[in-house]
Amino acid sequence: MPDLKEIQQQLASLRTEFSSSLILRVEQMITDINTLPRQSNPARYLKKLFRQIHSLSGSAGTFGFHRLSEQCRQLELMLMQFINEQSLPDAKTIDSIRLKLQKLYHLISDGPDEQHSSNTQPAFLPDQIKRGRQVYVVEDDSVHGRELCLQLNHHGFKTRLFGNVTATISALEQEKPDALVLDITLPEGLLAGIDLAPLARQLQKEPIPCVFISAQKGWGSRLAAVRVGGTAYLDKPVDALILVDHLERITQRVPSKPYRVLVVDDMLEMAQHYSLILRQAGMYTEVLTEPAEILQKLETFQPELILLDFYFPDISGLDIAQVLRQHQTHFSIPIVFLSSEANPDIQLKTLQQGDDFLEKPVLNKQLVSTLESRIERARELSQLMYHDGLTGLLNQVTLQHRLEAELSRSQRQVRTLSYIMLDLDHFKQVNDRYGHAAGDRVLRSLAQLLKGRLRKSDLIGRYGGEEFGIIMPDTGADTAHQIMEDLRLRFTGLSCPSNGQEFSCSFSAGIACSAAFDEGKSLIEAANAALYLAKEKGRNQIMLHPACQ
Repeated sequence: MPDLKEIQQQLASLRTEFSSSLILRVEQMITDINTLPRQSNPARYLKKLFRQIHSLSGSAGTFGFHRLSEQCRQLELMLMQFINEQSLPDAKTIDSIRLKLQKLYHLISDGPDEQHSSNTQPAFLPDQIKRGRQVYVVEDDSVHGRELCLQLNHHGFKTRLFGNVTATISALEQEKPDALVLDITLPEGLLAGIDLAPLARQLQKEPIPCVFISAQKGWGSRLAAVRVGGTAYLDKPVDALILVDHLERITQRVPSKPYRVLVVDDMLEMAQHYSLILRQAGMYTEVLTEPAEILQKLETFQPELILLDFYFPDISGLDIAQVLRQHQTHFSIPIVFLSSEANPDIQLKTLQQGDDFLEKPVLNKQLVSTLESRIERARELSQLMYHDGLTGLLNQVTLQHRLEAELSRSQRQVRTLSYIMLDLDHFKQVNDRYGHAAGDRVLRSLAQLLKGRLRKSDLIGRYGGEEFGIIMPDTGADTAHQIMEDLRLRFTGLSCPSNGQEFSCSFSAGIACSAAFDEGKSLIEAANAALYLAKEKGRNQIMLHPACQ
């Protein structure tokens, strides 16, 4: 069993080592931006600078420098625009970048933010600046193949298009993609795509997830696809959104979000023991020894389950559970009691307020298994109760509750939160012209794009109809605008099929920030006002509320 103090010492040592390297890293970046105009290959040096800032943006938050990470993130998005456009910044922009880099010195000298904790999850960058998942599309119809690749690229996948088996095998000998999209019929034969799947497995010495596409609708080809390990069989013309759904599932590199458990026990040694066992199983934990602090801890840590000792010096675990059950925000959180109490009547009474009762001493395996099953069940219920049925996003009520919690957290930690109201343009015309089924596809497509391109820490909800809300914690208004502008451009590039036709849609969005509006209601109203301004100015654009500019 790992020693908790040793783990903390190792984390502290890494944090010290990281802090000591920051000045040199920033100095190197300033040197690079100063010499950029004089380089024989300035585009290459610009990419080098981007990689340095990208690396610092990702690591700074992990070691507690959250403001430093945010500043780097803004620089990163600024440079990404030039790299995507294959252009170079002018002298005025270079001066602006230099000034932003020099500001990093002040953030470094301030040291890590006070709110940093080694128990918190590392901050995630937006997926648009992460490396995408690699998908090979093998399709001899080059027009259809290019269209599929374009749609997948918009959803964050990296694609390569091949027109035959030979070219695909040559590429597979060099690298392993995350998935294959295979047309069954290729120049080499009617079932050449089927035969390619086991060849790919042999080359890589492990299976590669395969999605088959075909105009053949018969039983035989479908059975053959299953027998070589196909995960899906999609009829041509391929519905790009359904293909994206399949690829999202089979290429998911990041496991499901780790479980979060609050351990409440007045004996610190016992609480630390349980915490270590659960961390060893891959869970995030916080330890609490004072029951009176539990409401505050629930708000800051937001656990998915409470592991609660039954006896405390002046209060019982049952009393604590009853207090929580009377609290609107926490009435449904799973509670598992721990106690050496063997009286079945008392155990039964605790189950009226809790979800399970484990007798001490409890086996480590039993503890982990019980908590995993309880949290997984709670997640399934949450999906049904708090999410929109069509898109899978948070529903309006849940999003507003989460906004209040995130706003409270950002105020305590003196950070900025941005809130976005998004509305599809001319959506009624889509329903009238193409039908409500096509309209639902547009809504799902937008939801998929938002989920795939935003951070895991960003919260997305559907207000109903064609209106959406987005909470971006630790994000200034300018950064939120850059991110939403990127999403707007990507969404307009998506094509939506309907009865042999294809059409595209756009959206407008308004952004408000917590620096100007410190209440949830006023923040939503301000984002709505900015949204209406975007609509008045012609739609298909992103507007900041004037108070956040």
